[in-house]
Amino acid sequence: MDRLNILIAGIGGQGVVTAGKILAEAFHEKGLTVFESETHGLSQRGGAVTTHVRVGNVNVPLIPKGGADILIAMDGIEALRNASYLSTDAKVFLNESVKLPSLPNVKPVSISYVLENLRPWRTYTLDCEQIVRDGYRCNTVILGLVYEISLRKYLDINDFIKVLRGPTNVKSFMLGVQRGKYYESLAAMDRLV
Repeated sequence: MDRLNILIAGIGGQGVVTAGKILAEAFHEKGLTVFESETHGLSQRGGAVTTHVRVGNVNVPLIPKGGADILIAMDGIEALRNASYLSTDAKVFLNESVKLPSLPNVKPVSISYVLENLRPWRTYTLDCEQIVRDGYRCNTVILGLVYEISLRKYLDINDFIKVLRGPTNVKSFMLGVQRGKYYESLAAMDRLV
């Protein structure tokens, strides 16, 4: 691997920073050079949070616009807000929810609008509300999905298992891996939209 850029975007409380640290630790366990950097403003009030994870031949912590290979978006609006970071062949891993606007007279955005605007990129979706209701953690489920679809060629599953803390995180990660296998089976049947 020469270089891999992963951007994680969401809002405060969705586990964006934790997901970035897990990714960075997994690559570090593999012995690869990794930078992890966070940017967040009013995250404790539901504001935007991004984490940049850069692996391999890199010397600055932030991903340049158009340079992200993978976007993990914990919210639809944050996916759109950070789409300018995506390379032309990037993959998007998206939580299907969209935060309602907090200001009056602002029209809410639908998930179908988000998906339509992400059409240039291969997008994999998850319903995090259902995942959380079932007792799993959404950020580690998405990491399992990303591992199965995009990171297996760089990391062993044990690189992740070593850095996941607690059985709930491991179960959540493995649920994401199973979801990734499901997507791969759809792709094999040429039914992936």
